[in-house]
Parts: sequence; C-alpha cells; structure tokens
Amino acid sequence: MVYSVVKLLIIEDGHNCDRWYNTGSLCPPYVILCYSDELSFRLTLSQVLDLLDADDPGPAICNIAVVPKTEKDAIESDCDSNASDMDFTGDSAHLPSRILNSTAELFGSDHFEEVEPACEDQPNFTIRTRSLTKKLESRHFRKSKKPAKSHLPDYIVYEPTAAQCLKATNANPLDVFLAMYPPTLRELTIEMSNLYFVQNKDKPLNLSMEELLVFYGVLLTSGYCTVPRRHLLWSLDDDVHNNSISNAMRRNRFDEIMASIHVVDNTKCNDDPFFKVRPIFQELSSSYKILPFSKWLSVDESMIPYYGRHRYKQFIKGKPIRYGYKVWSLASSGGYLYHMEPYAGVHTLLPKTGLGQGPSIVLGLAEKAAGVPGGCNFMHDNLFTTLSLIDEMTKRGYGCTGTLRQNQLFDVPFKPINGFQKLPRGSTEFLSEGEKLLVRWRDNSVVTVASNVENVYSEVPVKRWNKERKAYDYLQQPQIIRSYNQQMGGVDLHDLQVSCYHSTIRSKNFDFSIIFLNN
Repeated sequence: MVYSVVKLLIIEDGHNCDRWYNTGSLCPPYVILCYSDELSFRLTLSQVLDLLDADDPGPAICNIAVVPKTEKDAIESDCDSNASDMDFTGDSAHLPSRILNSTAELFGSDHFEEVEPACEDQPNFTIRTRSLTKKLESRHFRKSKKPAKSHLPDYIVYEPTAAQCLKATNANPLDVFLAMYPPTLRELTIEMSNLYFVQNKDKPLNLSMEELLVFYGVLLTSGYCTVPRRHLLWSLDDDVHNNSISNAMRRNRFDEIMASIHVVDNTKCNDDPFFKVRPIFQELSSSYKILPFSKWLSVDESMIPYYGRHRYKQFIKGKPIRYGYKVWSLASSGGYLYHMEPYAGVHTLLPKTGLGQGPSIVLGLAEKAAGVPGGCNFMHDNLFTTLSLIDEMTKRGYGCTGTLRQNQLFDVPFKPINGFQKLPRGSTEFLSEGEKLLVRWRDNSVVTVASNVENVYSEVPVKRWNKERKAYDYLQQPQIIRSYNQQMGGVDLHDLQVSCYHSTIRSKNFDFSIIFLNN
C-alpha cells in the first residue's frame, strides 16, 4: 500500500545543482515511497545519491522508487532512536535511516517531460522526469557468477555392488539387518547403556550383544503384533500372550534395558540439541550407503512422531504425522533412504551456502551424503527450488528438477498468474536460458517446474477427467512435469514403508522415539 508520495528534485541553477526532498503539492509521476516488500530493487537510496553526485552520473535525471523496510523488520539503533529523524527537511542528507537502508532501482526510459514548479516562491528550476514503466520483455533470468557446464556427466554405477554381493550369498533377514545396523553402533550402545546404568543405579547392567539383539527383536515384533500396552506381550491370557517374546526375555529385564538404553555419555553433553542421538544418525546414514545411489534422488522433509516435550518438536499442518521431529532426508525414487539430518534451527548440521534455507538443504545433503556420483538427478518441491540452486547444481554436475513458487519468478517474463489461470486446461508456457528450462502448465491449478535435466521442451499425451462432460479430456502434458511426477516422492514412500511396521512401544524420552523409529 502506498503511504505517501515524494519527489526527488534536481535544481538546475547555473553551474550549481542541489537535491531537494520535497513533499509539496507537486503532481505525479514522483518517487514512490511505500511500505511493501512486493517489488524487487537493486540499489540502496544512498547509493543512488552517490551516483547523482558523481562527475559522470550517466543518464541525466530519473525517477527513483523507494521502499523502506517495514516496522517489524526495522532494527533500532542510536541513529534512529531520535524522533527528529522522521522530520523531513529540504536537506537530502538528513533522511530517516529506514529510507537510507532500504533498496531502490533506477528505471530507465527514453521519454522525458518537463514539469513547471508548483509554487511561485521556489527558485527557478526545471524538473525532468522519466516514466516508471518497465517492459516485461526487458527482464532476464538471474545470471550465475560462474559459467555453467555445457552438459551433465553420465550416470555410471560400477558393478558388482555391495547389494549384489549380499544377495549372492543368500543372506537371511537377520544378516541384512546386521549389515544395515553396523557393529560399531551396537557396541557403542552396549558400552554407553552399561555406563548409564552404573552412573544412576550404582550397579552393573551387564548388557550383552545377544540381549541387545533380543531387545531390538521385541521392538520389531511390536510393529506387526500390536497390543494396547507392552506388558501384555508377557501376559498369560491366550488372546494377547506372545510365546516367542516371553521365552526370549523376561518382562522386568526388558524394562530395565529400556530404561537404560543410551548411545552417548551424558556427562559429555554439548550444545547440539540432538546430542543424545547424534551417533544414530551418523552411523545409520553411513551404513545405508551400502546400496549404490539411484539415478533419481528425492529431497524432502520427514517426520518422526513424538508427543512429549522438546524445544525442536515441530507441528506441520496437513501432514500424516503432525507432531514430532522434522528430518531432512535424501532417498531414492523407490523409497530407499540414503541420508538424514534432523532439523535443529541454526544448529542443523548442514553447510550454509548463502542461497537460502531450501538450496542449502539440497546442497548440504548432496555434500554430506558423500559418494553421490555425477549425473544423479535431484527432485524436490517448491520449498527448496530456486533458480540459483539450479545454477549451482549444474556446476557440481547434478541434475535438478523442482516446482517453483510464484515469489521466485519475479524476474521471469511469464504471463501474470491471474491471467494464466483463466486459460483453458492444458495451456502451456515455457522459457529456456542456458541449461535451465522453465515450464508452466495449467492443470487443475497452475504448476511451474524448473529443471536443468531437459533443456529442450517436449510434450506427452495425458488424459484428465472432465466433471462437466463426465468424460476424459485428452491433453498434452510437458515431459518435464511427467518426469517430476514419476520420480518425486521417494521420501514419502519411505515414510509409508516405515509406518507399516512402526514400533508401538513408546516412551516419553525424546531419544527413545528416534531409537525405536530406526529399529
């Protein structure tokens, strides 16, 4: 919303030029002063004033759109604590700090017009203005500082892989579990659990490897043999009694191990919010890479259910699991998990790239999941996708495809979204720049996809149900959108597979929920 309109005046009086910041009764077009973040600018106002002070300022005079920061984003300091900063005077060097710190952009035009002064008491001067119009055709995509590669490398998998070797030995399910749950983590669990029990009970727990595997087996069994309470597994009632569990471990011994299970020494805690379970994420992410990386990889958020109290417990509306811990995950299109990193705000152990949270997550997972071969294609939704991410992934030799939000298309010359929604179903619009291909398609809603995997636009036939005609409509769908629909969703598929046999034994301790999920 425009709150006030002001004019930046250049007074031509002989050889002397002076700037005025005038709020008088002059008529538009003027410098627009607004409280909005909807526009995009390039220069701060102080930089524009410096350009006008230069010996060779370039084009004579132009209009300048000034957008101060909103009050909620303003940072108070000694410079703006005085209310006198808000008193506009004729001296342009005395401007409010929120205006000087805001951003502005020069709008060029070949059309000039002269405006006479509005008041007789002002000195003789001539005001020259430029139109604020910015043609859509003059817009360009944001360029990357480094040139992108001419093409992506080919995806190569060397055989035989570890999975093929494991399959050739006719391994049973227990061997597969032991291969995925590394011995280093099992030995660490035994050591730290015995230490924790001695520190708190002043007596030894004497947890052995065999008992630990039996403990894990009870957790796995509770995923498909469910009872209202875990103690019913040892009940003598015929309808709930589990003979294999009661013969393998006594109930009191199970409770004793469950109360003592640990993977770290609590006396050596640090600032990491997930300090007590960090070895689990590190060891499992390392052991999961026993399988080769798929060509199509999916990046998304996953949820670990938890209903207790923890400062990093999340609530995500509309998710199957609304309460719990958010985990950034990298999985294949078939649902196999390669790497996971728990979300902990500023303490999230992913490298900062300066491109924003979404691109940092994709680049961080690709970097921390060491061994991702060149030529792999990453799929992600609009939470992660930006044009700068696609440029960076191209430099690293990875494919990148994802949906784009409307606020990421401020410099892309697409048709306005409101006008595109009125077009018939199946309408398409596409643009290309270097390795990037941007496609907008009108289905039930408007979807925009950007990719560096396919830089040549193509279409495939698809049918959609028409409610009005009660028959199928045969449309043309962009190939890039079909590829996205087919390969995206690997993390969601992994969550579905985990939920089918999720352990029903719960605990209020936050580390137990993560241990039980990974079992």
